[in-house]
Amino acid sequence: MCMKMSVKATIVMTLALAFSLIGRLAAAQENPPSANPPQAQGTAPAGQDSSGAAAFGTTSRWFTRFGAIGAFYNSHATISTSGEVIPGATAHVRDNITAIFEFAYDITKDLAVIMMTGIPPRATVEGRGTVAPYGTLGAVRFGPLFLTGIYRLPQWRRFRPYVGVGGAYAFIFKNYDGSVTDLKVHGNSGFAVQGGFEYRWGKKWGVFVDYKRLWLDLNGDGMLGTAPVTAKVTLDPNLVSAGLSYHF
Repeated sequence: MCMKMSVKATIVMTLALAFSLIGRLAAAQENPPSANPPQAQGTAPAGQDSSGAAAFGTTSRWFTRFGAIGAFYNSHATISTSGEVIPGATAHVRDNITAIFEFAYDITKDLAVIMMTGIPPRATVEGRGTVAPYGTLGAVRFGPLFLTGIYRLPQWRRFRPYVGVGGAYAFIFKNYDGSVTDLKVHGNSGFAVQGGFEYRWGKKWGVFVDYKRLWLDLNGDGMLGTAPVTAKVTLDPNLVSAGLSYHF
């Protein structure tokens, strides 16, 4: 319980810091210049170029983002032994937090592709229902790799919201035995949607807040006592992240 509260408290603090920084920056921009310098005919407006490079005068289409992410799982499981489903058996995956890194490319001023990875979290699976007496069934360290495309909505002041869709693949790095021994969890792919916004305070730097929903199942097998056991664990996490962005 303490670990779960710590995860949620860390996420709340991270988001609070991000929103606080956004508020301070927004306040500093309350009285922007009312007029823009004259532009030659055929010249792209300030904040973008005719080739579709990122806003605020950057010359490169590449950008990166980094920060913290919290995973809040909507977990359950189907557990079988000797080919038969165990009635009433399910599982719960503990929420966790980790650091993320994103590498992205602006296709146009409105469209971009983003690849997200990070420090692989350790997900602990606890028995629920009729397998609750077994406690912690096992754990796995896995690394999801996301590839999504985003569409940026119209900008308001320096805020730029966006929506996106894509997919992810969960790579399995290490299995940890619990009540289930000889545990082996297998990687799998999933579907993701996302939404968020970025606040730019200059040509290079900004802050972002992002939400993703991932639909992902993982299959595993091992031994529960002397009986072979298999499980399909549904993770389906809500992923909330915040951090800094840098445009090259």
